[in-house]
Amino acid sequence: MSRRPVPENPMGESPKSMPPKTGTRLPTLITEILQQIPEDREAIEEMITLIWATFSETQRNNLLDKGAGFFRHCLQVACASPFLRQHLQCHPQHLLRLAKGEVTPPPDLKDHSPEAFNTALRRYRNARMIEIIWRDRLAGEHMPETVAAVSALAETCLQQACIYGQALLQQAYGYPENDAGEAVAFAVIGMGKLGGKELNLSSDIDLIFCFSENGSSNGPRSLENSEYFSRLGRWLIQALDQPGAEGFCFRVDMRLRPFGDAGPLCISAAAMEHYYQVHGRGWERYAFIKARPVAGNLDFGAKVLEMLRPFVYRRYLDFTALQGLREVKALMDAEQGESSQDIKKGQGGIREIEFICQSLQIIHGGRTPQLRNTNTLNTLDILHELNLLPTSDFLLLGKAYGFFRNTEHCLQMVQDQQTQQLPRNENEWQRLACAMHYEDVDSFRMDLDALRQQVHQIFLQTLAPQTAHSSNTPEQGRQLWLHAQNHTLNMLPENIFQKLHFPNPTESWSRLWRFAHSRDVSLRLSTEGRQRLDNLLPQILEICAQEADGEALLQHFLNLLEAILSKANYLALLAENPRYLQHCSTLLHSPWLAQQLARFPVLLDDVLSNNHQPGQWPEILHAQLQYAEDQEERMDALRRFKNAELVRLAASFWTQQLSIESLLRQLSELAQLTLQTALDWARLEMERRHGRICTQDGQTASFAVIALGKLGGQEMGFASDLDLIYLYDAPPDAESDGPAPLPASTWYARLGQRLIHLLSTLTRAGILYEIDMRLRPSGQSGPLVSSMETFSRYQHQSAWTWEHQALTRARWVAGDSQLGVRFEQLRHAILSSERDAETLKSAVWSMRKRIFDNKNIAPQAFHLKLSPGGLTDIEFLVQFAMLGACPEQPDLCQNTGTAAAIRALVQSGVWNAQQGSDLLHAWKLYRQVENERWLNLQENNVHADDTPHWGALQDASEKVRVIWQEWIGSYTD
Repeated sequence: MSRRPVPENPMGESPKSMPPKTGTRLPTLITEILQQIPEDREAIEEMITLIWATFSETQRNNLLDKGAGFFRHCLQVACASPFLRQHLQCHPQHLLRLAKGEVTPPPDLKDHSPEAFNTALRRYRNARMIEIIWRDRLAGEHMPETVAAVSALAETCLQQACIYGQALLQQAYGYPENDAGEAVAFAVIGMGKLGGKELNLSSDIDLIFCFSENGSSNGPRSLENSEYFSRLGRWLIQALDQPGAEGFCFRVDMRLRPFGDAGPLCISAAAMEHYYQVHGRGWERYAFIKARPVAGNLDFGAKVLEMLRPFVYRRYLDFTALQGLREVKALMDAEQGESSQDIKKGQGGIREIEFICQSLQIIHGGRTPQLRNTNTLNTLDILHELNLLPTSDFLLLGKAYGFFRNTEHCLQMVQDQQTQQLPRNENEWQRLACAMHYEDVDSFRMDLDALRQQVHQIFLQTLAPQTAHSSNTPEQGRQLWLHAQNHTLNMLPENIFQKLHFPNPTESWSRLWRFAHSRDVSLRLSTEGRQRLDNLLPQILEICAQEADGEALLQHFLNLLEAILSKANYLALLAENPRYLQHCSTLLHSPWLAQQLARFPVLLDDVLSNNHQPGQWPEILHAQLQYAEDQEERMDALRRFKNAELVRLAASFWTQQLSIESLLRQLSELAQLTLQTALDWARLEMERRHGRICTQDGQTASFAVIALGKLGGQEMGFASDLDLIYLYDAPPDAESDGPAPLPASTWYARLGQRLIHLLSTLTRAGILYEIDMRLRPSGQSGPLVSSMETFSRYQHQSAWTWEHQALTRARWVAGDSQLGVRFEQLRHAILSSERDAETLKSAVWSMRKRIFDNKNIAPQAFHLKLSPGGLTDIEFLVQFAMLGACPEQPDLCQNTGTAAAIRALVQSGVWNAQQGSDLLHAWKLYRQVENERWLNLQENNVHADDTPHWGALQDASEKVRVIWQEWIGSYTD
């Protein structure tokens, strides 16, 4: 690349400021520091001598007051940058401004001619670049400030040129408008390092120009908008890129625009969207990671990028992009060669750090919005915070990136040229080491080489290049898969199966062969899909061969693969990531999870990434519902959300990442959110049809949903239904105020029915929950909804003891919260009522015996819920103890969950510590086994030969029976 011409007078200073022809004597302080400069010492001495001669005595003394550190930095940066040296020789007064830390302000250019505009803009750019170089080489780490400053300078120059160019076009052609006469916006999208706010000292700026709509300008000489904005684009390029006596501002590269050099210079937003939907290539997705509006109408630019976001970031974990990145890197390596001296594109260089970040952004950015960041250092921080980058890698990559970018700057500040080539002679190595504040070249090169090697190792681990027969492809699995594809069903490869140790080779062979010869595998797979499958199947076979239930696991894997064969992203998800494949294997040991993943493969990245937290559920649900156009779509969307989160929770529980108490609480929170969402829909529908029910003061009357049972106790399992009660509070004679008015009791009954319909209707996405209303006053014979007054009267006067037992696990879950507070006050009063101890014991005993007598339990089996010593005994014991103790210790009323109540009863002294420990241990064990068996598609009837927990269950049930006998008495005699 040619050397930038040094302007004769770029700052516009008078000839008097130019250095004189004769030299002058330098102070000893300066001459001593000069002796320490390793390169260009004579030229630097000449420079500083000429500059010193132009200063007054006062100016010299002011500089000397800065001390040795100032002059050491001045001479070192002069050694590092002949460009700066030449500039200061032309503009000695700039050194005084550098000493004061002054920053050159942007010039006012609106009244300049185009030629004067270009000259002034270049002078401003040169002055700022000198200031940036000066600060960059100060002691300490300044790289983030340097790249941000250069990027801000580029944006300032762009915006100045854009404003000036638009004014020129408006004078000649008027303002661009659409067909409706509305103004049309224009934006400059910064790509690459400009988009990331990380330009180096001599970067090209990669740009894309776009405008909002087609149309024409409204001036006397009209232009089509496409031509109007193309002219604006050409002006921008000329204003920044065209070299002259003052040099240039920034080299402009437009090759990243749609269709590259063959495409139009400026394109409409609609045409841009169509291009990336139809023609967009993998490397262009990476390019847009760093895209950012930098000039023109920034709001319009942001809208364009938001429109293109689905092209860049996919909703799923996207490992398909890795192959595209490998191809780009392979081309770079072929161009550079393995021994490349390029600090940017060579092995272990800047580009490999950027690729590491961008690959993880592409993979995870669709699901994790925090990763949609344009800056490399910020992205490294976010990747570390999200645990997507180990701490050791994070620290190493951050250190290396700063070191490499500083090295790059030192290379470029020599002659203000765009170069990343490391020196090829000793003198240039001396200059570079000095600029990097190293005392000798060897130490610098040793640190540089070590960092490059470490970065390249991390890069290789991230991209993990795949080949059809790579060394890590399991050999026996590969041979078996090849045999299945190339031989008939009756040619069982017994020798391979013996090495793989499948216990039932015939069954496994039959399943594998039929999969290999299925229509989807043999005829419909793309070449790329075939390569991924050929890489994936041998790994799966090796995994299955190591498991005791290998045949079942293989069948689950094959069912899943059949579901995802047409979805390249899911094949890549498993083929590209051994950690995810192993995790998937663990999940597929659960028959229920295997069914769900094969039925809804879209859930695969949900359970593998596991990046949802219950606190995010409302936001996630809202985002998914906003695209539903009618009630049917909303019902499906709500079911898909619930199903996805249910599978995610099941996966976390199955892999022991979620304790049983956390699982039950989160399942309850999920049910409550879906219930509240459905109630809002039901209420809106009733108000649309029949209007509102109002109180006498015109306020909307209240309605509340009360949960009992497992939801009330916040201890729902995977198979739990919802036990609900509906309450309302409205004047007895109230009617709705809509076109078809209804009495309050009828209105709320229909609201309740509508809610049940929304929750339990079977749609394409299944049902939400089964609803059980039998715990309402008078059970199935009573009305569906009760007024608060009627419910209170019933509880005080008519309720059975078992109904008061149910109240121990009752709480408000949806609807009017103030009515929920009133219900809690009523519940507190009922539970705190005095009861005769013997009468209470007799009632609880009778109900438990009735349940035992009416339920058949298989011989030699232990039913987790119904057998003596099981869950029902624990729940009845807790309810009995609470009803007996709450009158004296009303604080016990606060507990609705079984585990919380056990702890509270121990703390209050009702039970001793051993009793509480035995009951809590048994309850946790039963709930753990109950939910594990549900994921195994097993019933609650447990036999000795179908669980590893048989001994623990027998011990726990014996201890529960002892406590029951002590407090209530046997019901099995």
